[in-house]
This record gives sequence, structure tokens and C-alpha cells, in this order.
Amino acid sequence: MRILVVQNNRNAPAGLVGDALTEFGATLVTVAADEGEALPATPEGYHGLLVLGGPQDAWNDAQGPHFPQVMDLIRAFAAEERPVMGICLGAQLAARAFGARVYRHSVAEIGVGAIRLFNAASDDPLLGGLAPELHMVQWHYDTFEFPEGAVPLAWSEACMRQAFRLGRSLYAFQFHPEADAAIVRGWAEKFGVDSRERNRAVLDGLDAALERHLPAAETVARTISRRWLDLVIERAV
Repeated sequence: MRILVVQNNRNAPAGLVGDALTEFGATLVTVAADEGEALPATPEGYHGLLVLGGPQDAWNDAQGPHFPQVMDLIRAFAAEERPVMGICLGAQLAARAFGARVYRHSVAEIGVGAIRLFNAASDDPLLGGLAPELHMVQWHYDTFEFPEGAVPLAWSEACMRQAFRLGRSLYAFQFHPEADAAIVRGWAEKFGVDSRERNRAVLDGLDAALERHLPAAETVARTISRRWLDLVIERAV
């Protein structure tokens, strides 16, 4: 299975999700769209689409001139029921692609936080059977409304919109299943002095939080990735 991976920043790679998809037999074709690499015009030749995170605001095309083309691809893959997974910025672009508002949230979610699953997740193809509370990496300042027809799947106390499914094969995750410890520490190192001070409590406890929660989060990432790839295979057949 060939998966088109839209990378929006080199510091936000496919990480654990990419590793799992490759391990389970997928071939990843990564396009560094923010660096000017050309995106395909159509889904032709690809069985699924993975849109990754990045520091840009999804509602600001000046920060991401490639965003309109990414959203065109999201809609095109979804129209053909070729599975889509959007992560953080990718989730926000998926919401925006289907008419939902994306905007600056009242609070930032940084570090490792608890998310809870809505009842609809209990029989969801990707999230069914997972624990009702998961501790996952968060690193976002923006949020989105759910698109019309979306099924809400997860929420947190700080941000009610953590995951949704649209149709049978489009998934959007505000949290970061792909983030391993090296990726998260890399994001933390990008903080300037003011941001570091504002997030001092989180940063001081970051290593302990990763050590405590990342093993279980990695299991969640592998489960989500394997089940999503199963959807890719099913739709391709």
C-alpha cells in the first residue's frame, strides 16, 4: 500500500505512526510541502493520505501557501474513500477542508495530557476497545469546530475537539500519536525564552511525563496505525 505523507515541517515527521505503517507493510512517499516539494494533483497512485503537524496556523494560508492544495487532496481522497489521517495541523486542515472553522484556542495544550473517548469511540474501527482515558502528547495552540456530519471521538478538559471521524475513512487527531520522546524534546528546544518561562512547569516535568506515559502512548499509536492501514487495504480491495 502506497501512502502519501504530507510533511508540513521537518521537525514534525511521521514518527511512531510512520514506523508502524512501514513495519506493517506500507510504503510511505513523503512530500516536504512546506519546503516547496510538489504535491500530486490527484490521489492517483496512492491508497491513503497522512497529513502531519507543524507550527503553522491552519487558518492562515500566508503561513502555508500549500494549504489549499492539501485540502483539495484531503477532499479528493475522502471522495474516493481512500483513507485519510490528519494529525494536529493535519486534523485542523481536514476540518477546514470540509467547511469547519479553525481558530486560536483560549488555552494551549503542551506536554502529555489526558484525553477521554466519547461513547461513539467504543465501536470505532480505530479506537474501539482502547482504554476510556489515554495519556497522549499534545502540542497545539489552535482548535477547530467539528465539520458537519463528523463523529466526535475524543475530548480533553482543555479542548473538547481531540478526534473525529468523517464518513467511513477520514480520521483527524488533534493529539500527537506519532510523537516519540526525541520529537517532543525537539519541539521543547524550539521554545524561546518567553515561551519557556510560560511553560516552565510543563517543561520541568516533561521527561518524567514521557517516561511514565509514552510506552502506553506508543501502543496506542501502533494500534491506531495498524487499524488505519487495515482500512487502507480494505478500501483498496
